[in-house]
Amino acid sequence: MHDSARTQPHQLSAIDTERLLYGADPDPGIVAVELSGRDAVRVYRRTDAGVATEILPARPWLLAERAEPWRALRSRPDIELLAGGHPLHVLVTFPGWPEFHDAVRAAGDAGERFFRLRSPVEQFLVSSGKTLFKAMTLADVRRLQLDIETIGLDPRHPGSALLIVALSMSGGIEEVLVDERGEADLIEQLNERITALDPDVIEGHNLFNFDIPFLAERAARAGLELRWGRDGSTVRLDERPSRFKAGPLVLPYAAAYVEGRHVIDTYQQIQRYDTAGRLSSYGLKTVIDELGLTRPDRSFVPGDQIADLWRHDRDRLLRYALDDVRDVDMLARLTTPTEFYQTQLVPRGYQAVATGGPGEKINDLMLRAYLSSRQSVPQAESPRDYPGGHTELLRIGAFHPVVKCDVESLYPSIMLGEGITSRRDVLGAFLPMLSELTRRRLDAKELSREMGRDGLVEQQAMWEGIQGSFKVLINSFYGYLGYRGALFNDFDAATRVTLSGQRIIKDVVARLDATGALPIEVDTDGVYFVPPPGIADEVAEHAYIDDLSAALPAGIRLAHDGRYVGMLSLRLKTYALHGYDGSLILKGSALRSRRVEPCLRSFIQQAARHFLDDHPEAARTAYFALAERIRARVLAPEDIVQWGMVNEQTIAKFPRLRRLLERAGRAAQPGDRLEHYERQDGELALITDYQNDENSAYLLRRLHDVAARFRDLYADDAAFAAAFPPITPRTDMLAAQTQEPARQLGLF
Repeated sequence: MHDSARTQPHQLSAIDTERLLYGADPDPGIVAVELSGRDAVRVYRRTDAGVATEILPARPWLLAERAEPWRALRSRPDIELLAGGHPLHVLVTFPGWPEFHDAVRAAGDAGERFFRLRSPVEQFLVSSGKTLFKAMTLADVRRLQLDIETIGLDPRHPGSALLIVALSMSGGIEEVLVDERGEADLIEQLNERITALDPDVIEGHNLFNFDIPFLAERAARAGLELRWGRDGSTVRLDERPSRFKAGPLVLPYAAAYVEGRHVIDTYQQIQRYDTAGRLSSYGLKTVIDELGLTRPDRSFVPGDQIADLWRHDRDRLLRYALDDVRDVDMLARLTTPTEFYQTQLVPRGYQAVATGGPGEKINDLMLRAYLSSRQSVPQAESPRDYPGGHTELLRIGAFHPVVKCDVESLYPSIMLGEGITSRRDVLGAFLPMLSELTRRRLDAKELSREMGRDGLVEQQAMWEGIQGSFKVLINSFYGYLGYRGALFNDFDAATRVTLSGQRIIKDVVARLDATGALPIEVDTDGVYFVPPPGIADEVAEHAYIDDLSAALPAGIRLAHDGRYVGMLSLRLKTYALHGYDGSLILKGSALRSRRVEPCLRSFIQQAARHFLDDHPEAARTAYFALAERIRARVLAPEDIVQWGMVNEQTIAKFPRLRRLLERAGRAAQPGDRLEHYERQDGELALITDYQNDENSAYLLRRLHDVAARFRDLYADDAAFAAAFPPITPRTDMLAAQTQEPARQLGLF
C-alpha cells in the first residue's frame, strides 16, 4: 500500500480536446474487452489476420471521501489522494475483484460514502483511456444477423419447437439452418456457425426478449448450451430485468451477454431512431414497410401459417426466414451508426452504449477526464425540481399550410454562448468537450453532404453516422446538468439554461406574430406556424426563417425544420401533420398509442385525415361504419388484438392477465409480450385462441373513448355527443346515424 502525493489542480488547454473526447490511448482496432480472472482483462483486437487477444492488467478501483477505512482493510489496497478539493478525492485500487466486492459490501454496511463503476469493462476503459473501434468504420466490423422461426412463442410449452435459424453476415454470407435431425442438431449447427463466422456483433429484432431466451430454453431442454463466446463460453442471461430508455419510454428487457461479442437488438434501436414518432409499430415488417424499405420480392408468412408451411411448402418458409435477416441488416445499418461511433468516444462496450442512457455516457467522459488528470470528483447533488422548456398550445383546429421552425441545438448553444457549465467543473472539461463536439459535428455534416453530392454512398453513411453520434452527445450535455446520477450535476446551471431558452423561444413567437404568421404550438425549441401571406413556397419559407434568425442572440440560429400541407392541433403535444408526400404523422399518446386495437388506430387515422380535409361528416360516417362492423363481429382477429409487456408488476396489478397466463400454462418472463383480446365474458384470451367471441360492448366503448380524443374540435359536449353518440350492441343504429348532429363549432 502507498499514498501518492496530492497533485495540484489545473485547467485543460485547447490541445487536450482530443484526449477529452477519445481518451488518452490511441490504440486502434479493439473490438471487445472482457474481464479475465481477478485482476486483468482480455482485449480482443481485429487485425489483418483476424482477431488477436491480449491480457492486460486491470485492477478494480473506486473513489471515496475518506482514506482511513480503506487503509484498515486486510487486502491492503493502494490509496492515492487526488487534487482539486472535491469530496471524492481518495482513489482506492484493489488487488483484485474479490477484494473489491468484499470492501464494497463492508463499506456499504458501515455507511461510507464512495462511488464505483459496477462494470469491470467500464472501469478498465475509463482508467486506461482506451475506447473500442478506434480507426474503424461500421463497415469494418463483422456483423452477424440472426432470426429464428418457431412453432409457438413460449419455449416451455410442450408443442413449441425451433424449426429454422437464418443467418446473414457482412460480406454477402447468407445461410439457413434447419431442423433436419432434431432441435439438438440445429442448435449445435448454430453454435458451430457462430464460432466459424466469428462476428464482432450479433444483431436481431427482439433478440433479447424472444430469440435468445427461446434458443437458450430449447438448448437447455436438449441438454445443450449456446456456446457463442469467442472463448467458447456460453451466452449469459441476466436474471434481473434490465431497462432500456428511448426518449420518454422505459422498456424492460432480458439482457444477454456473449464473451468477446456485442448483442444489438434492432427492436430497441429503431425506437431510439424514431424520435419523430412516425412509426405506428416497431414490429420488423411494419418498420421496414413504413420506412419504404420493403423489397418487391420479399416473402411474407403469417405467424399462424408457419407450422403448415413447414410441412407443405418449406422453400417458401426458408425464403421468408432469409428475408427477415436481410431486413435486420438494413435496419441495423440505418439505426446503429449513432451508437457505434459513440463507442469510439465513450469508455463503454458497444452493447452498453446501445442500451445505456445519455447521462451515463457524459458521466463517463467527465470521470475519465478527471481521473486522467488525477483530479478529485464531486458527489452528485440531491435531485430537485427546476424549470423545464416553454411549451404552449396557442390554437386548436385545422391549419393550412404549416411550417415548423426550430432553434438548432438550443440548450447547447445557450451553454456555449453564455458560458454556462457545472460550477464544480474546476478542471474546465465540460464546455471544451461540448464546443469541440459541436465543431466536429458541423465538419461531419459538411463531409456527409459532399460525399452525397459525389455519389459516395458508403462514405456518406459513415459521416452521417458520425455527425449523428455527435448530435446525440451534444444534446445530452444540458440533460446531464439535471441528471440525478451525474457526478457534476448542477441544477442552478440547468435552471439558467432553461430560463434563457424560454426567453429565446418566446421572442421567436413574438416575432412570428409581429410579421403576420400564425403560431400554433410551441414546444421547448420549436414552433409550428402558418406562414404570413406571400410566403408561398419552400424557398420563401427558408428566407423568412433566416430573417427571423438574424434578430436572435449571437450563436442562436433558427432553422427550417419541416413543412406540411396541414396540421390538426388538438391538445398540447397532440396533433396530426399532413405531409406533402401524402403521409400522416400522429403525435401524442392520445393519437398513436400502440396499445390501442388496430381497428381503432385505423379509425383515428381516418378521422384525423377527414378533419384535416374539412370533412367532419366523413369522420362521423367512419365512426358508425366501424361500430356496425364491431356489432356484426366481422372484424379479423388482428383488428382487435391488444398487446402488453408482461412482468411480475403487471400480473399483480391486473388479475385477468394472471388468469390468462394460468390458462395458457405460461410463466411470465421479463419483457414478455402477450397478444390477447377481451372475450364476451370479460376475461382475456390469447389472440391465437380466438373463437369469434370478442366483447362487442367493450370495443364499442373503446371506440367512443377514441372518438372523444377529437372532442376539443367541438364547441361543447352536446355538439360532440350529437356527432359521436355512445353506441351499444342494442343501439338503434339507423336512428343514431340519421339524427341531425349539432352544428360543428370551433374548428372551421
